Amino acid sequence: MLAAPARRNLRLLAAFWFLREFQLWIPVWIVYLTLERGFSFSQITAAESVYLLGVLALEVPTGAIADRYGRKISLGLGAISLASSVTVFAFTTSPVVLFVSFAWWAVATTLMSGADMALLFDTLKAAGREHEYERLAGRGQAVSWSGVGLATLFGGPVAAVLDIRATILIGAATCLAAAAVAFALWEPPRAAVERAGGMRGYLGTIGAAFRDAWEARAVRYVLLLFGVTVAGLETVHYLVQPYLVENGVRVGTAFSLLQVPLFAAGMGGALLASRVERSAGPVGGLLLLAAAGMAMLGALAPSLWLYGALPVLMAANSCAWPLMTGAVNRQVSSERRATVLSIGSMTVSVAMAVLAPVIGLAVDTWGTGAAFGLGAAATAAGIGLFGGPALAAWRERNGTAGAAAASPAAGT
Repeated sequence: MLAAPARRNLRLLAAFWFLREFQLWIPVWIVYLTLERGFSFSQITAAESVYLLGVLALEVPTGAIADRYGRKISLGLGAISLASSVTVFAFTTSPVVLFVSFAWWAVATTLMSGADMALLFDTLKAAGREHEYERLAGRGQAVSWSGVGLATLFGGPVAAVLDIRATILIGAATCLAAAAVAFALWEPPRAAVERAGGMRGYLGTIGAAFRDAWEARAVRYVLLLFGVTVAGLETVHYLVQPYLVENGVRVGTAFSLLQVPLFAAGMGGALLASRVERSAGPVGGLLLLAAAGMAMLGALAPSLWLYGALPVLMAANSCAWPLMTGAVNRQVSSERRATVLSIGSMTVSVAMAVLAPVIGLAVDTWGTGAAFGLGAAATAAGIGLFGGPALAAWRERNGTAGAAAASPAAGT
């Protein structure tokens, strides 16, 4: 009886992920702010810090909204919020407007973060297919990357023919389309959630999620390892466009085409997630990805002949997310799944809130090479501080092979 709605959910989730990420402004947004609006890179990363602090404050409360009131509701409201924040961004005239846009962006991001992967896992569990999670989560991540890649391919030419603001407004329209798809999703059955009790029940969901994340050492160290190392890898997303500009690439077709292979690599990395998980386990896989990313970040300098390091970084970053979400999904119960996943995203935001302003200062002062070096240092710190404890805790809980074995809680 559940096979048909589960299959329908998989199709709708794929459409949602594609539409959410099909943003034509992606390859030109930093150029828009720096060259057309006159912002410095330090101002942009300051706005990014506002966004990250908003994510830090809202990740868990919005994750609890998804767990308490429905994942599809949270996804739909998040897509609507994203459309409105993108519209404000299109008319940015001052740092204050930019900060408002990024703050509202944080609301949108956190409403969707965790809710989609919790909904995917519960959909698969309802159909008896939860063992396919990493493969299908990786496929979903690849669909997201395909949206980014196609938007990147067409964004530069569309901006050259029309203008950059037109690409931003088109992006707002695709967000509204994503919201319509989200509201059409089926909410799978899951562990009973007590909806009475109002705010007390809502706050109880948040408190229980933090207890789940902290008291289970395997979950705690996976989240810490993921947060710090992925924050280092995430620097590539901020630095690609200034890297190209610094190397004399003008906005237009070439500017887009040079970014497309990076997002194709992100797609490929996501599709490899299940294979990495099977061969190395989630923690071992995260460590391998972090080490590869650290090497690429350390090798990068502002010269196009090292461009080949960028796709490796994108692939490693993309592959890490299904590993983390799969590990967490199997270790926590369904009524708090989205909230604990949001804690995972929050750990990245904590690290990035510290790292982003320093990266902006480094780009403005010394160039992109120094900023890539900072990303390498952050990834190395994550490996050194949390790699060993995460691997030991995971093996203790799930067996010496570090495989993604389900705990009893995952079946509740």
